[in-house]
Amino acid sequence: MAGIMDTDSLGTVSDIHKVQNIHQLSDEGLMELMDEISVSNVAMQRENVMFEKYYDRMVPKEEVEELQIVSQDVAQLAQSRTRHRSRSRISTIERLLTLTADQKCTIAYRELEETKEMLAKLRHDSSHTVRNLQATLEEAECALIEVKKAVYEFERDIATFSQGKKESTIVTETLFKYFEDKIHAKEILIDKLQLKNHAWKMLKAKMHQQLRLKEEAGEMLREVDFHQLKIENTQFLRQIEQYNQDLLQLKVMTGQTQIVLNAYKRKLQKMLAETKQLLSEIKSRHELLQKIELETTEVEKDKATAEELNKKFRNDISNYKVPGILEYVQETWNRFDLEKKVKTWERKVDIAELAHRSYSNTWEKIKKYNDHDQDQDINML
Repeated sequence: MAGIMDTDSLGTVSDIHKVQNIHQLSDEGLMELMDEISVSNVAMQRENVMFEKYYDRMVPKEEVEELQIVSQDVAQLAQSRTRHRSRSRISTIERLLTLTADQKCTIAYRELEETKEMLAKLRHDSSHTVRNLQATLEEAECALIEVKKAVYEFERDIATFSQGKKESTIVTETLFKYFEDKIHAKEILIDKLQLKNHAWKMLKAKMHQQLRLKEEAGEMLREVDFHQLKIENTQFLRQIEQYNQDLLQLKVMTGQTQIVLNAYKRKLQKMLAETKQLLSEIKSRHELLQKIELETTEVEKDKATAEELNKKFRNDISNYKVPGILEYVQETWNRFDLEKKVKTWERKVDIAELAHRSYSNTWEKIKKYNDHDQDQDINML
């Protein structure tokens, strides 16, 4: 296969003619030829890698070694003979040794299927490894929790107990009792797990028996059933993809609806705030209106009272008669006379108050003197 690829790497007949006329090409033509040959070599190397994998997988190693020995002998013989052959003969042999497009497509398709199977196997193995690691991690976490719990219980039951006790005998007995209780609890747990394991084994045997009965009855799935399931799975996957697209579209619509809803919520909050403010203003206006109505009632009452008083004054004014001059003079003289009498009586009252004060002072002095004389008589007795 490697020999075939080496001969195929020389290119087509047109490339051979280019190689023959290489001395007639310019620098640009040589650069283009170099680029074409490099691209062709890269493609050939990729094909060689793929074909070698296919060849190694399809042909056993012993046959590969034998074919390599034979191919080396054939290559040596071909080298000795090709010196006397023409270029056209070489190209004819190369065309016969080159794989066709259908063969290359078949090999590429087989390699693609093999790669897919390998990837599926790697995914399965990696998922199995991940599950095992997750189970190991969960087991380690459970063990760590149990260890922490055991340490906490030991410190709670033994460490705090030993701090308050000075005798080592009591501490040792407590420690032995603690470990005996723990061992007894572990034995109970082991018995429980053994019973559970036995139950699972019985269930496993029962399931194996049911599976064997199904195999004997011919109810096992065949390859056709697996193909049918694969087709149904493909249909379900298409439906799931369609549902996912519908779900994505609904999510987009939900997002737009949420945006509109948020806008309306903000508008509603604004309107509620304005409504609250207007209600407070309406309440204050109602209170002001009630106050104004009370003031209006009071003003109307005052108005009615003032109108009645005004009416009375008007009646008095309309019925009022101006007195005569002699009567006015007489009244004025009486007023002056009364004012003189008032001033005279005021002076008399002032004189009487002064006399009363002097009499009061004299009386107080006499009273004090009499009290002093009585005290002296009592002291003499």
